[in-house]
Amino acid sequence: MGHFCQMNRALPPLTWFRAFEASARHLSFTLAAGELNVTQSAVSQHVRALEQKFAVMLFERKPRGLALTEAGRRLLPYAASAVDELAKATAMFLPRVHAERLDIACTTTFAVVWLVPRLERFRRANPDVTLRLLSTLWPDDYLTEKTDIQIRFGSRALLNDEPALTIEDNIIPVCTPDLAPSIDRTDSLWDLPMIETIGALYSWERWSQEAGLPTPPAPKFVVDSMILAKTMAESGEGVALASRFICRDSISQGQLIVPIDRPVSSDDCFSVSLSEFTTEKPAAKAFYDWLLSEIGDEAFLVTALD
Repeated sequence: MGHFCQMNRALPPLTWFRAFEASARHLSFTLAAGELNVTQSAVSQHVRALEQKFAVMLFERKPRGLALTEAGRRLLPYAASAVDELAKATAMFLPRVHAERLDIACTTTFAVVWLVPRLERFRRANPDVTLRLLSTLWPDDYLTEKTDIQIRFGSRALLNDEPALTIEDNIIPVCTPDLAPSIDRTDSLWDLPMIETIGALYSWERWSQEAGLPTPPAPKFVVDSMILAKTMAESGEGVALASRFICRDSISQGQLIVPIDRPVSSDDCFSVSLSEFTTEKPAAKAFYDWLLSEIGDEAFLVTALD
């Protein structure tokens, strides 16, 4: 025990080690002084004092900077580790600035296809906001979580609350450019495997009727989400009926094309709602304003709160 106490009393001051560690990283007393917010002379004196304590030279002083000696290279990892551990210990006791968290529930399709590719722009503009994304598939999923913002997809007639924002949309057939040459007339579309989304208010039969085309055969694939239908179309499995809004990026990038441009207005729409308890939440307002600007640029905006 007495030997341990003697070792503690023999330790040089922490300021000497900090001066050495910073100087070793920068190989400059001047830059180390700037980082530690002290004068260059103070850093130089602290390093000199440490050298005198150990009776070794830690740096070679050169006209254009410093170079570590063999003794300095041996000391550096210990000094750097000690300073780093003390910084971590200090951080445990300092008050933390908590980022504001925003909980968003939205359909899986909207999240994966439209929202996530654009989130970097929101993050750059709002670095202090933490987002918690909850993907949903069916309307009841929104009831299981208390969230700040809900982005739904469904029939306008079934919208229970007045949404802050609704997005107009229409339904179009989409497929890869490789499949398109096989379509030389409108009814030859039926020669391709058709992909249909179950649970949607539109179907191939309804779309063809409203588009003025012959009755189609039964679909080859039936899936339970639009994102799956879109992904299958992008993989060349066939032609899918999908939202123009959701397929917009894939069409503009050439992954998908519209083989027959007969858009049919959808009874379904995307709607954005803000929970009552978040109307005064700065992060919610920032996200809503950002969402409004992103969607507005795509000319699908129908109504929005002032």
